[in-house]
Amino acid sequence: MSLSLEDLKGELRETYLRTEEVLSGMDAYIAKLEKRISTLEGQLAALTAALYAEDEPPTPAPKIILRA
Repeated sequence: MSLSLEDLKGELRETYLRTEEVLSGMDAYIAKLEKRISTLEGQLAALTAALYAEDEPPTPAPKIILRA
């Protein structure tokens, strides 16, 4: 069984489109993770400030929301 040049071009095009789809999904997921990390960094900074504030009464820690 042999494939023509047009068949190979079609397969290459399909593979390229699937690869672009996967990369696009990965970009969206990475952007979501970056946002979540930024939120967690802010929460950690607030907790640290609350725990180590000098000459002030302890402040309640901010609410931390963990999502799977």
